Amino acid sequence: MKRRAAYVGMGLALALAGPVQASNGRYPSLGMDYSTAIQYDFNSLRVPNQPHTVTTNGYFDITTAVHFRLTTIDEIWVGTEVSPVTDTRPGERRWLGGTGLNVTDVNWYHQGYVSSFRLGKFDVPFGRAQDAAPGLYTSDFVAPYALGGMDGGTYEYRFYTDNWGTIAPSLSVYAADTSVLSRSFLRPSQQARRSDGGATNTGKPNNAAAVVNWRAPAAIPFLEVQVGYMTNHKGDISAASPTAANEQLRVASVRYMIPFVATTDLGPTLAGRYLDLVPFVEYVKVHNENGTPGFDTEYLTTSLTFDAGRFAYGLTHTNKQISPSGGPRTNEYLTEASMVYHVTGLVDLALSGGRSRQGGQTSNLLGVSITLNGSF
Repeated sequence: MKRRAAYVGMGLALALAGPVQASNGRYPSLGMDYSTAIQYDFNSLRVPNQPHTVTTNGYFDITTAVHFRLTTIDEIWVGTEVSPVTDTRPGERRWLGGTGLNVTDVNWYHQGYVSSFRLGKFDVPFGRAQDAAPGLYTSDFVAPYALGGMDGGTYEYRFYTDNWGTIAPSLSVYAADTSVLSRSFLRPSQQARRSDGGATNTGKPNNAAAVVNWRAPAAIPFLEVQVGYMTNHKGDISAASPTAANEQLRVASVRYMIPFVATTDLGPTLAGRYLDLVPFVEYVKVHNENGTPGFDTEYLTTSLTFDAGRFAYGLTHTNKQISPSGGPRTNEYLTEASMVYHVTGLVDLALSGGRSRQGGQTSNLLGVSITLNGSF
């Protein structure tokens, strides 16, 4: 489970960034990025012909990324997340229940001047809605195509010109992690197995994603575009997964920042005079989602972020159209409005409320969180 408790426009991020301790230039050395969130959710579920139930869930979501710096351009990354690993049941009121620790990343990260790569356990760089769309709940809704914790590698090369900006194609090859690192620690958990089936669960890096990111052309300096294609092989057929099919995905997204006054000066920002609008659109088409034959889906996420000094307001809608083989088309959706107050460059308060429909059930959502971000 990954839940982002805050979001920010590019200009605001530059202006409100907290202090970062500079390296002393000696290697090897150790660094860490961290985010600690306390979040409380209210979910009012309505099922036809049944009384509605209210589920509450309070929890910590603690993410860390420890990087052991070998050289100026080579690091070993170890990422972890402490968060709920079991879902709340309808009508349950829970505080810190079902919490475990997942190892999300273990990889060698190389960041050169024009190229970079990761080898090990990593998140596949495909799709941007998990990070770019505002709100507390959209990241979970689009998780079926935002693959995390894969074993393999990814390589990116960056082309830059004054007129065209940066064009960065990347290629990733990977497979689902079935090692001991697929377990959730601090509570009873089972290790993932090949017999679980599902797309990418092949035991070898025969799954691939090709993505092109285009950023900051001279004529439209605040533009960000992504297009990509992903193909995932079916896992083994077994009693747990009696049918299987290869999965294919296509993504296209556009994000654009519209600053009212182009400045990154700290004074106007802290005084609340910095303003920008950030529209974002992403479309993803999935064939045989999660390796289920004939289960085709389409995701359309649209969002608008308004940054105003220390405040960031967001509105996001994601529509998921489901086209099962031999069955009628259905629609699921998530709509949420959100607000973040940047107390300091490191502390954020967030509030998000909305409405969701999944599996024929409609829910009203409300969440509040406080987040501490930092690094050293």
